[in-house]
Amino acid sequence: MIELNQLIQLLAVAENKTVSKAAQQLHISQPALSRSLQKLENEIDVPLFDHYKNRIVLNKNGELAVEYAKKIIADTREMVVSLQKHHISFQSITAASCTPAPLWDIEPLISQLYGQIQFHSEILSQDQLLNTLKNRETDIVITPFDPSEPEFISIPYLEEDLFLSLPENHPFAKYKEITFQEIDGVTMLLYSHIGFWHDIHKKEMPHTRFLYQDERSTFNEIVKSSSLPSFTSNLSIKREGKTENRVLIPITDTSAHVTFYLVILKENKSRFQKLLTEIENYYDF
Repeated sequence: MIELNQLIQLLAVAENKTVSKAAQQLHISQPALSRSLQKLENEIDVPLFDHYKNRIVLNKNGELAVEYAKKIIADTREMVVSLQKHHISFQSITAASCTPAPLWDIEPLISQLYGQIQFHSEILSQDQLLNTLKNRETDIVITPFDPSEPEFISIPYLEEDLFLSLPENHPFAKYKEITFQEIDGVTMLLYSHIGFWHDIHKKEMPHTRFLYQDERSTFNEIVKSSSLPSFTSNLSIKREGKTENRVLIPITDTSAHVTFYLVILKENKSRFQKLLTEIENYYDF
């Protein structure tokens, strides 16, 4: 039976041109390498070298054997990497979204379904999400659109509705609903780490001055005591509760309502079937 180590040694001889240099590279003695090469020839039952007084040279058989050896070694390395990734995939799950809220529920849900698996999450731009899935850099992505590519499975996951949050004495507090255009130009508090929502706010309200806060709990405390408007959503309210002494007004623009889709590769359907089933049964669309 041919051993992988013998093929590695054959390549070393082909690259170094001499057995002595190949032996130095492989950190073995020259006689040991010569015996191994002789054993390889015996295993194949084909001469691979032309033998001269003080050296051996690959013949046509040997050159062909080297080409096969390269392929076998490359395939073996690919197999090892693939198996390692496969093993890791069952030890951890990485999810990505273009805004934080859709990730708030996914971690406890995965923990409930898959036990003490390691969970990693990250916020990426919309343009990056599907590419990271294609490149196997993420296992799950949550997108604010339904992707059409045939290699994906996507299901509706969550809906997020945006609200204007105001102090009770604010001039807009009497409104039943409002649009971005009506509040464009008003100074507003804005949490920094909201992903793609930030781009929507800038696009829909180009004349508004936003006062940014990076830390979530600090932002919430400022909102409680401020006379300035801010944004919240049904998902934020579900997680953090409604802020006291603030009025919530629905924003009617189409861009203020988003349906998020959970997306995986079709090849991972069996791996995530429990998750897909749970979401399809739990969320009512």
